[in-house]
Amino acid sequence: MTRPYTGFDKRATALTPGLKVLRDTILFLNGGKVTNLGGWVVRDMKGKPGKPSVHSTGRAIDLGYRDREAIEPVIDWLVKNADLLGIEYVADYFPRPGGRGWRCDRNAWSDYPQGRIAGAPGGRWIHIETNPAMSADAARMEAAIKQALAS
Repeated sequence: MTRPYTGFDKRATALTPGLKVLRDTILFLNGGKVTNLGGWVVRDMKGKPGKPSVHSTGRAIDLGYRDREAIEPVIDWLVKNADLLGIEYVADYFPRPGGRGWRCDRNAWSDYPQGRIAGAPGGRWIHIETNPAMSADAARMEAAIKQALAS
């Protein structure tokens, strides 16, 4: 099912509570194989001056990894449970020619040409964005994660 993509909507002052829960759960379940590279920061999108990054909303995080085998199950789980978890976008900087992105408004992956997203190809991190409702509600995110892990 497709859903509207929010993108940048409003500047926040911190990482949102629901996204903190999602991040912390992923990090815990992956026992050091996936690392937190950051979340909330007020800045423009890399390579796009004047266009605010979703990181500025507190609804985006970057997770790093050393081994591709560690992140692939995380990516698959996020996309499989995207509606439940409120996932709007997952950027994967590793694949050639220029990374790839999954978005809720197309419910599909797009392979990007080189230069579309900074750091691709070969980047060893993923970028995750969640919708405003799930991002704002830690208890709702916790319940959604429990349901996603049970399926």
